[in-house]
Amino acid sequence: MNLTSLLVCSDQRSVRVLSGVLGELEIDVEHCPDHKGAAKELGQRSFGAVIIDCDDERSFTLLKSLRAGRHNSKSMAIAIIETQTNSQEAFKLGANFVVFKPLSTEKVKSSFRAARALMKRERRRSVRLQVRIDAYFRFQNGEGEQVSIISLSEGGMAVRFGGMPGKKSGPIRFSFALPDTTTVLEGSATVAWQDARNHAGIQFANLPEASRESLKEWLRLQSGEKHDPPISCSLQSLTFGGCFLLTQSPFPSQTRVELLLRSADKSVKTEGKVLFMDPELGMGVEFLPRSAQRRERLDNLIRQMIANSDAIADVLVEPEGIDWSDPSTTSPAAHPSPQNFQSPDPLVELFRAGASFPKPQFLAQLEKYRLAVSSPQLPELATEALSYHRREPRIAVSLPVQVRTPDHKEPPPQQTRYLDVSHHGARIGGVAFHLKAGEVVNLVSDGCEARFLVIWVGEPGSAQEGQIGLQTLANE
Repeated sequence: MNLTSLLVCSDQRSVRVLSGVLGELEIDVEHCPDHKGAAKELGQRSFGAVIIDCDDERSFTLLKSLRAGRHNSKSMAIAIIETQTNSQEAFKLGANFVVFKPLSTEKVKSSFRAARALMKRERRRSVRLQVRIDAYFRFQNGEGEQVSIISLSEGGMAVRFGGMPGKKSGPIRFSFALPDTTTVLEGSATVAWQDARNHAGIQFANLPEASRESLKEWLRLQSGEKHDPPISCSLQSLTFGGCFLLTQSPFPSQTRVELLLRSADKSVKTEGKVLFMDPELGMGVEFLPRSAQRRERLDNLIRQMIANSDAIADVLVEPEGIDWSDPSTTSPAAHPSPQNFQSPDPLVELFRAGASFPKPQFLAQLEKYRLAVSSPQLPELATEALSYHRREPRIAVSLPVQVRTPDHKEPPPQQTRYLDVSHHGARIGGVAFHLKAGEVVNLVSDGCEARFLVIWVGEPGSAQEGQIGLQTLANE
């Protein structure tokens, strides 16, 4: 069964681009050109995704009302916004994803690839599969009972007790085999509800990692749903508490994820939670391993990556679902690293506060935790991070330009050249003196002078050595 979406948009060109991409991704589209009709549909039906062209105040009001409604409070909300609109404002109103105009097929595909994977995961997580499976329960008092599982999900099961009616309580040990497999699941659970017909809802309390993975894969196969491949990301910044991943398809804040960190000779799987997402850059993830053993393996790999940057490969990320609770709530401590955080991890704290920072300031802070990678691949991705989902085209030019620091500590002014420019920034090459991200410089070209903020600096020995990326200040 295809995923469903409601597209609220009156611009025909945008409708064509979005409908084409959604069709290719096997997401059914219902188009509503006006807000009144869209509000009516949202009040009557549920959609996997709601895509809103936020071209006026009514659009943002519709976006905000989505979370308060009964049918679509947990739908993927995707806002199409103008380049000058602050994406964080759309996120505050309830958007999970943001796509900037003008729309392009490539840009839309990147965002919707992550959205589709998350939509599938949310749907699978909420579905209870009707089954008939014999299971054995042992209660706290030592008594045992044969029961019949009538529905099964990743979080628990509904059962029918076969013995005498009576209230069941306390922890339960359970054991049952998945049909048509040799896999036996054993763990502990609690009674969530019970009715007069001797039916009960059982919530898993402790399910071993291997059993959890087996159950998840078995349920996926039973549903007949195609498995979306994980998102491949480049690792830019890293501490024992978390990492920043460069990707064209970031998951939204509050998404719980599974990560596979791969180095030259080993790989480690762990869990995490997205605390910060920028549609043009990537996502900041806090590590939340489920066990002390995973924490130890992760710490060992992080030490190796920090000590030997040549060992770094990439990170594969899969969504586990969105935490729909209040985004301001603190993530669980899980199993902290033994040498880590008597005080909060600084990179994780940066992710928590990232939405309140101007982007240049966030990038300058993020640079402090950047891996010192000698491989030419990662610096290229890192320094060109702002080209992901670029809001406007950059034009290649060859013009002379002088770079001056405001305090004029660098005599004489450096004669360099533009490589490419846009309305909001530029990339220049041939810079001889040392600059850092976050510094302000003056550019003089053809008699005009303007102030720019340095947002990245090419690493020595990389293809970008001697280049800097700049963002204009004010309206100069």
